[in-house]
Amino acid sequence: MAVLAMIVVICLTVWWKDPQFMFAGCLVLVLIFGAVRYQTYTMNQEANFIGNFYKQNLEFTGVVSKEPDERSDKTNLTVQPDGYAGQVLLGIGPYYDFQYGDRVKVSGKLGEPAVYEDFSYKDYLSRYDTFAVMYFPKVEKIGTGGGNHIRAALLDFKQRCREVMAQMLPEPHNALIMGIILGLKRALPEDLKNALIVTGVSHIIVISGYNMTIITKLLDRTRQWIGRRAAFALSILTILAFVLMTGADASVVRAAIMASLFVLALNIGRVYQTWNALVFVAALMVFQNPRILVFDVGFQLSFMATAGLVLLGDRLQNKFSKIPEAGILSLRTNLSSTLAAQIFTLPLLVFYFDQLSTVAVVTNLLILWTVPYAMYLGFAAVFLGLKFLPLAKIVAATLWLVLEFQILVVQFFAKLPYASLAVKIAWPIILIYYLILAAVLYRARRFPVKSTV
Repeated sequence: MAVLAMIVVICLTVWWKDPQFMFAGCLVLVLIFGAVRYQTYTMNQEANFIGNFYKQNLEFTGVVSKEPDERSDKTNLTVQPDGYAGQVLLGIGPYYDFQYGDRVKVSGKLGEPAVYEDFSYKDYLSRYDTFAVMYFPKVEKIGTGGGNHIRAALLDFKQRCREVMAQMLPEPHNALIMGIILGLKRALPEDLKNALIVTGVSHIIVISGYNMTIITKLLDRTRQWIGRRAAFALSILTILAFVLMTGADASVVRAAIMASLFVLALNIGRVYQTWNALVFVAALMVFQNPRILVFDVGFQLSFMATAGLVLLGDRLQNKFSKIPEAGILSLRTNLSSTLAAQIFTLPLLVFYFDQLSTVAVVTNLLILWTVPYAMYLGFAAVFLGLKFLPLAKIVAATLWLVLEFQILVVQFFAKLPYASLAVKIAWPIILIYYLILAAVLYRARRFPVKSTV
């Protein structure tokens, strides 16, 4: 049926040579092709699909296919069973010692992930081919070395970094820097985590295109002291450090690609060509895994925030030309970056989290300039700590001051009255918002922007 529809659209498009009709026809073809790709991506048509065995007691062997998600009360273990299509998420006790690549023997009752009124855990897990759950099954390690050896080495290095930092910083400072440089936010105290959300700066503890791109734009400002090429190299090395230290997680690699494109735009001055490249890369990601377009909020926010910085960042910076940079505070750069990213992500943030931060702009303005310093001090402390811990502790003392400033700012603004408002919006409002934004940007293209790089 889909093939027939595509043939009909192609014939009509060729026969009716009106350019607008041809453009509309191409859009319809893209939609049909996308629907076909999504359907062919699903595994539920296969006989060995793991979802065909819900509510059954199963015993299987398999490989731990992801880094264990360790929490205070349990550990989530993702396993790829031998002979089945689709992965299984195991909820086990908190004191098991499993690592990525371990071969395990599992027995227990297979369950279907829950679907709630306002959240589908099933869709959330399906983003990366996990379609079933087992709670507190019997798990036995039967071997090691079953995963990718390069990824295993990276994750081992990540664990060593965590252990070193834990020796140098108290909590919650240790948990905060682990969030900034490794994207680990599970260990953050609930009050601090909530304060980050209320003030609209939770992106600093999520390794995303939003986070990386804002940081690399700030780093690009070092070109006036070290030169354009050196600043470009510094930004790329920072992105690479993120990838290596986080174990090359799929979401981090995706964010690194988006941030690298933005850095390229800053250094060659070809904003709209980089926008085309950004869309092309995003399309390739969606083609490889169609579920991230619908079920991966991180992908949506990363793409929109990066798009905002590419398309709107320089225009806002020109509008704010009367605002001084104020040295290391980089007020104009921070303000334009924050507003550009938030203008593009605002409806998605409200839609998914049902709240609107009224202090986000001010808090971001005060916090963002400190993030690169925290990041580089964190990197320096970790790498020194791997070789000579006493010297690393001196660096960590400076890092503590930066983190303490961030915590105090976040906690202060989170306690203000009406710092966050409960707001709900429907998806048609989001569609209208982005159509208006696209129209405004399209009209603005007639007036060339003066690059700030």
